[in-house]
Amino acid sequence: MEDVLIHDKDEARRSRLVAVDSNSEQQAPYGKSVKDTTPLDNSEPEVTHEAEITREQLALGKRLLNWRTLVPLVIVIIALVFVAQKANINPQKTWNAVKNANIFFFLAAFAIYYLSFGLRALRWKYLLENVGFKPENGIHLPKYRKLVEIVYISFFANVVVPAKLGDLYRAYLLRQEINVSTTRSFGTVLAERLLDLIVLLLLFIPAILISLHQNMPPQLAIGMQILLVAVAIGVVGLFVLRLAREPIARLVPARFREQYYHFQEGTLGSFRRLPRLAVLTIGVWGCEALRFFFIALALNLIGGNIFHILAASIFIGLGEALLTVIPATGGGIGLVEGGMAAMIALFYTGADLVNQTTAAILLDRIISLFSILVIGFIVFIVAFSKKAARSTK
Repeated sequence: MEDVLIHDKDEARRSRLVAVDSNSEQQAPYGKSVKDTTPLDNSEPEVTHEAEITREQLALGKRLLNWRTLVPLVIVIIALVFVAQKANINPQKTWNAVKNANIFFFLAAFAIYYLSFGLRALRWKYLLENVGFKPENGIHLPKYRKLVEIVYISFFANVVVPAKLGDLYRAYLLRQEINVSTTRSFGTVLAERLLDLIVLLLLFIPAILISLHQNMPPQLAIGMQILLVAVAIGVVGLFVLRLAREPIARLVPARFREQYYHFQEGTLGSFRRLPRLAVLTIGVWGCEALRFFFIALALNLIGGNIFHILAASIFIGLGEALLTVIPATGGGIGLVEGGMAAMIALFYTGADLVNQTTAAILLDRIISLFSILVIGFIVFIVAFSKKAARSTK
C-alpha cells in the first residue's frame, strides 16, 4: 500500500509544501492570514492564501448552543428517559450494583482508557512527520505532552458538539501552535480515522465470531456488511484520489485548489511507516476493548471463561466505538447507550438484567463520556488561558 500511495515525485512536492517561506507573515494568535507558497500544478509556484479557519467558526460555546446541537440532544434525552421508564429500571438496584462494583477493576478501566490518548498522540506525531512536518523542512512539532493535550481537547470537542467537529478542531489547534496548513493537518486526521476503521473491523469481526458463534442476530450481520462496504469505499477513494489527482484538481474551483492539494498531501502522505502505525492503532483499540473488559469484571457481568469474557468485551467495547462514528449527537449520546444495552443482553445470563446492564453502561460512560466532559473542560480552560497569557505579552 505504501508503494502505491507514495512515490518519489511526492517527496519533492511535499518538501515544497512544508517549506516555510522566509517572507511569510507570522500568524497572530487565533487567526490572521498567512502566506503560503505552493504550486497548484506543474507550473511555477505562486503565492496563495489558505482560507483561514477562525476561532469564531469553531467556537464550542456557539456550537453547543446552536439549535442543530440542542434539538437532537433534547430528543435523545427524552427518548432515554422514556425507555428507562418502560424498561422498569430501578434506581436503587442500579445504584447498589454500582456501589458493589470492584473499585480496582474500575480504576484499571479508567487508567487503560487514558493510556489510549498517549498512543493516539504518538501515532498522530508519526502521521504528521509522514507528510513532511519535520525539522529539516523548517517545521518543529509541539512537544509530545502538547500533542496529547491537543488530542484530548479534540475528544472533548467531539463530546460537546456533534458532527465530529473535534477532528477539525485538532487541525486548527495544531495551526495555532506551529502555523501549518489546517487542511493538510486535517488530512492526517482523516487518514487516522480510516486506519482506525480498518483495524477496528479486523479486531471486531473475530471477536463477534468467537463470542457469538452461530447466535449472531441478523441485524448485526447487516450492520457488519454496511461497515465493510464503507471501508471498501474509503480505500477505493484513496486510490482514486491518488491516481486521478490532477483531474480531480481541475474540478475543484480555483480558490479552493490550494486546500485540495494540502488535503490530498495530508491524507495520502500519511500512510508511510505503516507497520508502526498499525501497531499503535491496535494498541489504541486494545485499550478501548480492555476498558469494557475491566468494567465487566468489576460487575461480574459476563459468565464463562476468561477468553469468552475477553471476546465478548472486545465485541461490546469496539461496537460502542463504532456507534460513536455516527455524528448525530455529541459523544454518541443515545446511540451508544442503546447499542450497549442490546449487545450486553446477548451475553448476560444472570438475574436482574435491566439494572445490571444499566450499571455497566453508567460505569463505562463515566469513563468515556463524563470524565472527558469534566477533565476535558479543565484542560481546555487551562490551555487557552496559557495561550491568551502568551499572546498578551
